[in-house]
Amino acid sequence: METERPETGAEFPEETARPEGTPDTAGLSPAEEESPKKNTARDPDRRPHKKRPNGNKRRRAARRKAADRTMAAVNAVLLLLTGIALALCGWAGYRYVSFSPETYDSRVAELTAETDRVREDIRALEESLEEENERLRSDLALSGEEGKRAAEELSAAKAENETLLEENAALKERAEFLSDIRNNTTALREEYAGKIRRLEDKIVAGESDVKICYWSFDDGPGLMTSAILDFCEENGVYVTFFTSREANETGKGDVDEPALLRRETMLGNSVQNHTNSHQYSRIAGNLYTQGIDSFREQVRLQDEWILENTGFKPDIFRFPGGSAWAYNLIPKEELLGALDALGYKHVDWACDVMDNLHSNPDAGIVYTRATWQIKQIDPPIAIILSHDWNINTYYGFMRAVPAIRDMGYIFLPLFSQSWAIDNTVIRFS
Repeated sequence: METERPETGAEFPEETARPEGTPDTAGLSPAEEESPKKNTARDPDRRPHKKRPNGNKRRRAARRKAADRTMAAVNAVLLLLTGIALALCGWAGYRYVSFSPETYDSRVAELTAETDRVREDIRALEESLEEENERLRSDLALSGEEGKRAAEELSAAKAENETLLEENAALKERAEFLSDIRNNTTALREEYAGKIRRLEDKIVAGESDVKICYWSFDDGPGLMTSAILDFCEENGVYVTFFTSREANETGKGDVDEPALLRRETMLGNSVQNHTNSHQYSRIAGNLYTQGIDSFREQVRLQDEWILENTGFKPDIFRFPGGSAWAYNLIPKEELLGALDALGYKHVDWACDVMDNLHSNPDAGIVYTRATWQIKQIDPPIAIILSHDWNINTYYGFMRAVPAIRDMGYIFLPLFSQSWAIDNTVIRFS
């Protein structure tokens, strides 16, 4: 604790008299009184002042009062500045904002209109809520027979919806198939032909009692093609058409050849190439007598016509007049080389009902020849030759189909993968 010292030149106050011989012990603790210390090197004439125990408290109180006065002055200045700022703002607002009666009336009108709109919206909302409540109350009121009827109707609607969903899924799958119809159908045809070939292998190996008849019609489409197709469709019979655009009476407006080609294909039959012209006369023909180039062109023209009208390229060829006739007019190697370059295999027949223009047998003879020849050779896989322009062939074919079925044969379309392509030789012609 600091000790106040008198200023220079200040007079000490008069000391009280003490008895003579009493040591000076003022301001000493009892311990110090009992063991007096040695004299320090102080001025003997200088006397220590008395301590003032409450001096520090008085000084702190004085400092606090001074600080309070300073803060009061600062607050007064701040209040003054704030007042000046508010006054300036008020003056600026008065200076730059116009509170005209017209502006006030316009604003009041806007607020009134807005209030009316809000009230109208509230009213509309209340009406909507009331309608919804009425509907809910009506729904809750359904009970007994009415509620049962509503449940039945809901169940029926759900069932109908399920049916529609299934139909929609089927239609979607069908649409996806049709979007690439040619490739998808070609793939199915290849798969079908592969299954027939596996059946043929079992038949040839003696592992199946089933026999296959490949009945073929040459020179069409013709006048009887549509009737033959009707019979095949009704009886589950599949045949092979070796077509020629210009043969016989077709190509002269007698029948709609493109439509018949498409129907032959759509019903699952095999549509193949028999040249465009079919003219093979040794003297005046334009097929073999004019050389290999003429032959190749006739095959190509028919190929394009079939592809254009069916969407599928044929891959089996039958020589007009038979392969033996063709080999006599053009070297075999040249003919087979031309066919191979065009993507064809060729096939003849085993049985022939001999219904051409020269003999023109009646329906009974067609039936007899077909069934008798099959019995004679009893092949596990047989190819029969006929023509779809002859009405007698049509009736003979209808009689022969059930009889040949009774022999254990099924009627299938011929594909280029067939075992019969490379293993058929002419037995009757």
